[in-house]
Amino acid sequence: MMLYLYVLQNQWIVLSLLGGAILTLLMCLTYQALWVPRGTETESEGIKVKDVRSFTAWIKSFVPWTVILLILASLAFTIFEITRNNAIPPNW
Repeated sequence: MMLYLYVLQNQWIVLSLLGGAILTLLMCLTYQALWVPRGTETESEGIKVKDVRSFTAWIKSFVPWTVILLILASLAFTIFEITRNNAIPPNW
């Protein structure tokens, strides 16, 4: 009974501990995905960049998919914010 009352009184502590555990797990999984095995380095040296398709194959050979998704999301957000802010004139 005491544990139940203690948890109800300090819900923000429990939520922050759970949030920290989830963020730590996500950081560990992302950090593990960032490290590519050494064998792909020799494969990336053999790829010659000629057009857009070979460029994307070359990038994907040594950049993890999480970083590629992060860059694409940042690019999309930047374009969206620029177009949204362009439609609103400044108030002088």
